[in-house]
Amino acid sequence: MKGLLRFAGKYLPAPLTAIVLVALWQLTATLSGANPRLLPSPQVVYSSWWADLSSWQTAWLATTFEVLVGMILGCLLGLGMGVLTFSSRFVRRSFYPLQLVAQTIPIIALAPLVLIWFGFSIWGKIALVALYASFPVTIATVKGMRQASLAQVEVAQTLGANQQWLRRHVYLPASWPQVFSGIKISATYAYGTAAMAEYVGAAAGLGVYLNAAKANFRTDLVFVTAITLALSTLGLFLLVWVLERLVVRYPLGEKR
Repeated sequence: MKGLLRFAGKYLPAPLTAIVLVALWQLTATLSGANPRLLPSPQVVYSSWWADLSSWQTAWLATTFEVLVGMILGCLLGLGMGVLTFSSRFVRRSFYPLQLVAQTIPIIALAPLVLIWFGFSIWGKIALVALYASFPVTIATVKGMRQASLAQVEVAQTLGANQQWLRRHVYLPASWPQVFSGIKISATYAYGTAAMAEYVGAAAGLGVYLNAAKANFRTDLVFVTAITLALSTLGLFLLVWVLERLVVRYPLGEKR
């Protein structure tokens, strides 16, 4: 019984809050008498989504493909850059500050350049997602490798371990908790980055779907897109969380 109450106290508040907010939204839209084009109710939004399911599905699949491929490439790039930054004093002093500054550049400012350089095909959007996904992973990798146990490093060096062995068997394993923290940060931005790139210029995707909804004053479909992006981001975050639980071994009693 205590376990059930603990589970409910930990996982139920968020969905219950979402249900209350949706109920308030429905109540406000119904009682206010607002024009459905300006404030569609959740019921109207659901009906519009169901009626436009085929177009929505095509758009969602296109964006999800860009996000998944971009996240994989971005994580690999970020991990590689993090290891290189940690291992090389020249890279750490020359490029690491630029990486910190680069992640502050708004997507809307960089998207046109990336799309011009890589084209308006799907690979332009993948490149943008990969670029923005790599920034948090790079920073997290460097931070994680710096947290390696000094005692483990000294023991390994006493036994004759070189820097390559230390990176593989000491520094990288120590960095995984931080690396996954960086990946989770990247996951929260991935769908928004892809949609923004599609909004600037694309043939398919949720950004194109949103642009068409706006042009046709379909507020209901704008809500559909926003909710889709939010739920997809949540799903991606949970996927990373599951992978973290499978890969990372935390000390006993430490919260994940």
